[in-house]
Amino acid sequence: MKSLRKQLSLGLTLSLVGLLTLQWAVVTFTIDHMIQSQMAARMQQEAEGILAGVTVNGRGQLVLAPHVMTPSYQRPFSGRYFIVMLGTQKAQSRSWWDVELPVSALNVGEEQVTHVTGPESQPLLLLGHGYRKQQQTVTIYIAESLVEMQQSLRMFHWLYGVFSLLGLLALLVLQRWIVVNTLNPLQQIKENLAKVASGELQQIHASGPAEVMPLVNEFNRILKSASHKTRRSRLAIGNLAHGLKTRLAQLQLLSADATAESDAQLRQMVQSCSADIYQDVERELKRARLMGDVYSSQTTDLEVELPKLVATLQKIYSEKTVAFAWQHDGQARVMVDREDMLELLGNVLDNAFKWCRSQVQLTISVHSAIHITVEDDGPGSHAPALETLLQRGMRMDESKPGSGLGLAIVQDIVQHYQGNVVLTHSERLRGLRVQLTLMPA
Repeated sequence: MKSLRKQLSLGLTLSLVGLLTLQWAVVTFTIDHMIQSQMAARMQQEAEGILAGVTVNGRGQLVLAPHVMTPSYQRPFSGRYFIVMLGTQKAQSRSWWDVELPVSALNVGEEQVTHVTGPESQPLLLLGHGYRKQQQTVTIYIAESLVEMQQSLRMFHWLYGVFSLLGLLALLVLQRWIVVNTLNPLQQIKENLAKVASGELQQIHASGPAEVMPLVNEFNRILKSASHKTRRSRLAIGNLAHGLKTRLAQLQLLSADATAESDAQLRQMVQSCSADIYQDVERELKRARLMGDVYSSQTTDLEVELPKLVATLQKIYSEKTVAFAWQHDGQARVMVDREDMLELLGNVLDNAFKWCRSQVQLTISVHSAIHITVEDDGPGSHAPALETLLQRGMRMDESKPGSGLGLAIVQDIVQHYQGNVVLTHSERLRGLRVQLTLMPA
């Protein structure tokens, strides 16, 4: 498994090394070029000064004025040299001593800048230029030693390299500190995850980078949803266990009651308790069938899930023909957990299929909130009794099988999504109208 910290550190290190190396190369090249350009410009001025001291006498001979021979040009191997050419005539400074540099005449306006090796293996910058004077073509070469300049440049390169290296080390330390501090929240998230796994925390309480927080928020949502579902499952199991325990207690009392009037009466009471147990178990099995093979998903595609749910209900209530119709406002995918939505619609539609005569209608509208309306053509209920239907264990008709928990479960789910449940009389189908409002996060 690759370490994010190592990848970031390696990437930033390579980037810094590459950037500073490129900077060092560009700066040193620029400095070298600038110094050489300034040196060439100064040598050009020197050549023009020598040109002013060059004359051609009446016999066509090259004559140099005395001021041209400055001390630096007279001292052997001084590092400053010149050569003046007029046709086949050539005059040069005494600083050359007895060294002959192979040069050629240049045309008027022609310029040449080269690096050559001079006396005593001195590296020289040689600048040559062709001039016209007294109707004659004069070529002047100026040469200057690069020893001192190269020494200065080497010192500059060395110092610049040392400071660049120190800067690189400082930047590497800084980027290491930045990476470590940036990834510290991930360590906190890891510790919180361990606490969640051990049961010390119910949610991850940690702040992290903007790229990581959506993952943390999604994980918290899953934890919250799992906790909510676990609570509902425990409640359902508790309801079933309580119902079974009550019936079994009655059976135990009946079996121990020696004063029962007759076996027929005892048999009837045992059958009644057994039927109640059967209904409780059947209710939970039906709920499981309505849920189907669910998985955790933040969205529900009703066009895919609803036909499966309705097909299951039609099988459960196959003793009557129910015309089911549903419509939506063009958005059939809702931002509600699939398991919650199936349990919600399963309970509401199960209630509608149970009490309807032949029609059930579902309407879904999605805007800032999700509005779900289920209507049936059953007997409905009077206004005073509607409020009690949402209470756990309350039933519309005791003669019908059921536990009275369906709408109570619906209310629990709706409250989880900060919504509400409204029960009214359906003006269209004349039965019960259930209006649900969900506010998904």
